[in-house]
Amino acid sequence: MLPSAKRLSTLEFKVVIEKGAFFHSDFILLRAIKTKEKSRFAVSVPKKVAKTAVLRNKIRRRVYSAIGAMGPMINLGFNAILIMKSGVERASFEELASDIRKIFVKSGIIK
Repeated sequence: MLPSAKRLSTLEFKVVIEKGAFFHSDFILLRAIKTKEKSRFAVSVPKKVAKTAVLRNKIRRRVYSAIGAMGPMINLGFNAILIMKSGVERASFEELASDIRKIFVKSGIIK
């Protein structure tokens, strides 16, 4: 699980939604913005993707776990929101982690 110090606050979330750049992958829409502080993340799972709160929370926990595992590779200075797309509820953890790594490389969050 990702510690709360590495998660976006409500104010930071609004700034990233308004000004962040878009990046797409199979399961994820990423909005990211450069900052001068440490990197922070947020995960959004719309009801359109997973109807029940139990499934939405399961997906969110998987994503936070995958991000936490990539911790040492993440560059400083990014605020990012990962918005899940349809199909992620059927993806395995390995597929999801691979997709997150791919989109982080595309956006410059990891090398």
